[in-house]
Amino acid sequence: TADGKQLIFTRNETIGRTYAEDFFRSFLTDTGWSASHRLPGEINTALNEGALSVSADGKAIFFTGCNRRDGKGSCDLYLSLWNGRSWGTPINLDYPINTATWESQPSISADGRTLYFASDRPGGRGGKDLWKSQYLGGGAWSEPVNLGDSINTPYDEITPFMHWDNESFYFASDGHPGMGNMDLFRSAL
Repeated sequence: TADGKQLIFTRNETIGRTYAEDFFRSFLTDTGWSASHRLPGEINTALNEGALSVSADGKAIFFTGCNRRDGKGSCDLYLSLWNGRSWGTPINLDYPINTATWESQPSISADGRTLYFASDRPGGRGGKDLWKSQYLGGGAWSEPVNLGDSINTPYDEITPFMHWDNESFYFASDGHPGMGNMDLFRSAL
């Protein structure tokens, strides 16, 4: 979380003969990080949850869910809200965020008004590109905009992260000159 007091992460656990990816949390104490526990509420399901972004106020989690009944494509972006005691039922962000293609790896800006994510939707520069959408209010998001040639290449760009300063943008790329596959980059947006 933005205050540095809570770590929320995805854990892949073996349950019987299957794997389950769920969200866990740990709290920073005077002696270090507490033991982790599953997030309370309805955010974890029998399906896999992953690639999450927590809002600055800690009351919203944007995440990736794949192959769900309410899904639009292979993987979609979802939202779960904190009600003061637990995380609510995940809400599919729907069109225009989610399409019949792959949408994943969300990052919400500190002010909660811009959602960055990776997608292989049409209109991109290459395989997977980075996109952004503005919150319009009432649960609606604007048509996603490609982040353009300074970020996206004919290759893959993934794992966007907008820092809490709302200026430092981090991502991984196969297309920008670097040391090898999926190097990390920083850009001032």
